[in-house]
Parts: sequence; C-alpha cells; structure tokens
Amino acid sequence: MTGVDGTGRDTAQERIAALLSDTAHEVETGVAPVDAVVRAGRRRRARRRTVTAVAAVVLAGTTGTLALTSLPGGNDPSAPAKPAPADERRVFLPQISQVAVGTSGGERWAVNVQVWPAPHDRAEAVKQTEAMADWGLTPATTGDPADLVGRTSYFVIRFYGPEGATNDELTHRLVDSDTTSTLPWPKGKEVEVLPQPLTGEDGPHRLVIGTVPTTAKQVACHWKDGTTTLADRAPDNTPVRDTNAVVRSVRGFPTANWFACASPGSAAYQSAEVTE
Repeated sequence: MTGVDGTGRDTAQERIAALLSDTAHEVETGVAPVDAVVRAGRRRRARRRTVTAVAAVVLAGTTGTLALTSLPGGNDPSAPAKPAPADERRVFLPQISQVAVGTSGGERWAVNVQVWPAPHDRAEAVKQTEAMADWGLTPATTGDPADLVGRTSYFVIRFYGPEGATNDELTHRLVDSDTTSTLPWPKGKEVEVLPQPLTGEDGPHRLVIGTVPTTAKQVACHWKDGTTTLADRAPDNTPVRDTNAVVRSVRGFPTANWFACASPGSAAYQSAEVTE
C-alpha cells in the first residue's frame, strides 16, 4: 500500500475536458487532442495535481449534473469508452470511476479508482509512463516502461477537505495501486479491504474501501462499537450522490466491484462481509 498526499493547484482544463468528453451525452465539452493534453501536462509538472482538480469538480456538489454524471465512470461505469482510431489509442488517459462521495462532521470525502489500459508495445508504454507522471502517479513496476506492456494499472485514491472547500484546499491520498496482467477476481463471498482514515492523514480507520465479486448485492461493514453499515449495489447508470456506503462497478475493472463504507460515528473498522 502506498500513500501520497497532495493539494490541487492547477485545474488543467484541457485534461478535464478530454475526460468529460468520453462519457458526456448531453453536455458538449469539446474534443481535446490527446497529444496536446499530454504536452500541456508536462509543461506544468512543477505544479501538477490534475487528479485533485478532477476530484474538485466532483466534490464541488453531489447533486450537480455535470460534475457527477459526466466524469468517465461517474454516472455510467459500465459503458464502454468511445472507440478511438487505431493510431490514437488512449492508453495515456485513465478511466476514472467515482465510487463514493459523502460528508461527515463537516468534512467532505470521496473515493475514486483510476484504471489505465494495458499498452500494446514499448512506445505506448513510454507515453503512458509520461502521462502517469503528469498526474503525479507512478506505476507499481521496476521503473522500466516495458514493464507496462500487456499490463493494466490501477490507482485507488481518496479525497478529503472541509465542506465547501475550494479546489486548492482539497487533499488527495493514494490508497493503493498495482500494475498487473491479471486484475483481482474475487469469488463467492470473498472480500478484500483497505481500511483508511475517513479524513486526514492519520486517525481511526473510519473508512473501508474494498473489492467484492461482481455478483455481490450487499456488503455489511462492521465497526468496533458494534454498529453495522450496509452497502448496497448501485445500479449501473445511476448518479453518484452523498452516501455513507455503496457498492459500484468500475470502468476498466470487469473482474470485481468496489465498495466504500464510512463509519456513522467515531468507531473504527472491524470487519466486512458479503451478505447478499
């Protein structure tokens, strides 16, 4: 498990437009040339944190139509991305799925998963490595771009900040990441969990993030004070709204669904199980 904190200083509108264009149906965001987006990102490396800027759009309001229904995977995690020409494969743009957004004690929190498709060759792998660096991300490899060929990378990220915070006040933390030729594929009632502080860098693990089989309809999250929170499977194509527990599919991650549970009080995480 890896953790890195950061705050957003650059809204990187070109990259956000490119991401929005993948799934926006009613909203015209414009087409951003991928190469131009990557070049623009490199020029701003000293002040990049585009991943936080995207989170800021989401955290700005959980009932907004653009912020929550147009991000890739935010409203339609099961929908395929628009096909790209063979010479313009988007291995250097991630698919982002918002798993959960909520409020607790005047603090905003959110969880999303980024999935980067497997490059076909070293040239694509080099571009993808550079694009990940533009996002402030490092794949879980030896550092040689060739390690990415034929392997999918994913990053689990949580966000937090005061309710009503500006973009610059949002903080993100990398919870987990992997680069693999075989995505996790839980079976039966298997549950894999990543307990985390709900907000802040440290503190009691009042947030649990994890994976369950795609057949799971409900997850029960148990807390150390004896209480239980039920996370129900959200139907595909439904908007992300304020919640304290949910199970969702993630674009580019067909082998498992992801869930997030937030403790309703101060109690820390104890266990989780698939109940349906």
